[in-house]
Amino acid sequence: MIIKTTGFLIMMAALFVFSSCTKTADGNLTEKQLEEQKELQMKSLESSEVDEKDYTESDEDLTAVDYKEFYEQLSPHGEWVQVQPEEIGLKPKTASIERNYTAATDASSKKDLNVGLVYVWKPSTTLVVSTGAAGESSEYVPYTNGQWVNTDAGWYFKAPTPVEETTSHYGRWVNSPTAGWLWVPGRVWAPAWVDWRENDRFVSWAPLPPSQYVVNNTMSVPVISDNSYVIVERKYFLEPEVYRYRDVYYSDGDRILASGFTPIDGIVVVNNTIINRGPAVSIFEALFGRPLEVVRIQSVRNYNEIRYTSGEYFVYKHGFKRYKNKENIRFSINEPRSYKKYNDWKDRKSDNKEYKKEVKEYNKELKKNEKEYRKEIRKGNDGNNGNDNGKKNDNGKKYNGNDNGKKNNDGGKKNDGGKQDGNDNGKKNDGGNDNGKKNNDGGKK
Repeated sequence: MIIKTTGFLIMMAALFVFSSCTKTADGNLTEKQLEEQKELQMKSLESSEVDEKDYTESDEDLTAVDYKEFYEQLSPHGEWVQVQPEEIGLKPKTASIERNYTAATDASSKKDLNVGLVYVWKPSTTLVVSTGAAGESSEYVPYTNGQWVNTDAGWYFKAPTPVEETTSHYGRWVNSPTAGWLWVPGRVWAPAWVDWRENDRFVSWAPLPPSQYVVNNTMSVPVISDNSYVIVERKYFLEPEVYRYRDVYYSDGDRILASGFTPIDGIVVVNNTIINRGPAVSIFEALFGRPLEVVRIQSVRNYNEIRYTSGEYFVYKHGFKRYKNKENIRFSINEPRSYKKYNDWKDRKSDNKEYKKEVKEYNKELKKNEKEYRKEIRKGNDGNNGNDNGKKNDNGKKYNGNDNGKKNNDGGKKNDGGKQDGNDNGKKNDGGNDNGKKNNDGGKK
């Protein structure tokens, strides 16, 4: 009896060892095989440090550059998702994935690998900010929760959280009609990856989409949907919480369309440095009647060294490694520890009965906006003269004209006409003084 029992236990142990080294019944690779495969893959790779001044990004970076630091930093604040490259504006198979196989893995197991998929990040709803306006959607909108700062690298978007600081200065954004805003990793730092438009009253900006890279020291920008632009009046452009001043409609109910505004330069390379030009600083200096302080950007390689002073921002810039397969085969160097698998993501979209309808309406609107934009260009009219005498601003709002988060105390008073227009008559104005002192003009009306 003892001999039979011992023999049975030995047989079970052997079966366990055998099963751990072979595919599962449905043809998937076992965890041990995946680990062995990964080890072999890493042995066949060569790594190199990416020069910080190398601005030649490409779609291939999504599989050849190590974005592990992004995966780990952003995971607690949102969801990583597998998507097909074409779903986020990349060319199909551009970022295709191929791997090395052990002798134990046959061709049938290749179907279990995530060939051609890339990873994007969907922000958590905990990052959503809102003005509380009726009908306002509760979705995350990039480049709204923060402040525009005038720096020696151009307009820098200063976000209040480390996560948003990362996604404001690296990568691109895609506005999915079904999933909302999705962030696509990138390895080149910039003060902000946005497209700019303006007229004589408003400033607008929109996140640049994937596959938009620096070429010959400048960027070409495709037609971007009006829905992707953030629009504010010039006098609120420098506010610390700029999302509070977003405008969507004129007082007569007409929609404000950024596509009718004048395009202005954004990302350019000057003296081998990326600059975000945007609206002319002189516009705001004239508006507020004083020079705008220029903040210096200094880069650091350690999170503990990040700090902001009145004249300098010490910002964290990631160091990246690029990997290359010795056999010159494309591959994926890493993936998030936790993510929504593509099949689950695809099923979730297909279960949405409104999906096809939303996509159709989204594409229709995009074409309509493009057509209207080209029509306005032919007319030589920016489509907006900036006059809106019937519109009143919220007298409880503050503006400062200061890119360091200092507020202008106007006491919530109205000037004649019930508007705030940057005039300090009848008000105490501290925005014109960089030292935070109040300029007393008598306080008389």
